[in-house]
Amino acid sequence: MARYPFLLLAACGTEEADSPGAGPQIEEVKVAFNTDTQADPAKEVLLSVTVTQGDKAVEDADEVVYEVWQSGDRSNSEMIPAEHTEEGIYEAQTSFEEEGLYFMQAHTTARSLHVMPKQEITVGNPDPASIVSDDSDDTQGMDKMEDHSGH
Repeated sequence: MARYPFLLLAACGTEEADSPGAGPQIEEVKVAFNTDTQADPAKEVLLSVTVTQGDKAVEDADEVVYEVWQSGDRSNSEMIPAEHTEEGIYEAQTSFEEEGLYFMQAHTTARSLHVMPKQEITVGNPDPASIVSDDSDDTQGMDKMEDHSGH
C-alpha cells in the first residue's frame, strides 16, 4: 500500500501568507455590527451586520448565524440564522423578554473564512448587581453550529 503525504489546514479567522511567493494573500473578511447596543424589553430587535472583504460587500456568505445569550448564561444561547438583505447586510429579528446584559455573536462563514465578532446589548435599565459576569470562551457556541451548514 502506497503512502501519500498530505497536509490538512484548518483556520478560524484570517489566513495570510507570511512569505513572498507563497501564493496570493486572502483578504480578511470583516463583520461590522449595525445593531444598537441598547434595546427595550419585549420589543423586536433587528440583529444586523455588514460583511465585507477588502472594500467590497460580501453578497455570498455561506452562513451568518447570530448566537444570542444573557450574560452568565451562554449554555442557554439561541442560534438565529440571518438572511442576506442587500449590499453585504445580513439580518434577523429577535426580542429580549427581560432587562439585562446580553451578547450577540455573529458566526460568519464567507469565502472559506470564519469570523465571529461579539457585541453587548443592554436591555432596559438592569440593576448592575443583577448582571452575572460572562467569561465564556468565544468558541463555546461552535458546538451549536453543527445544526447549521456543518461548520
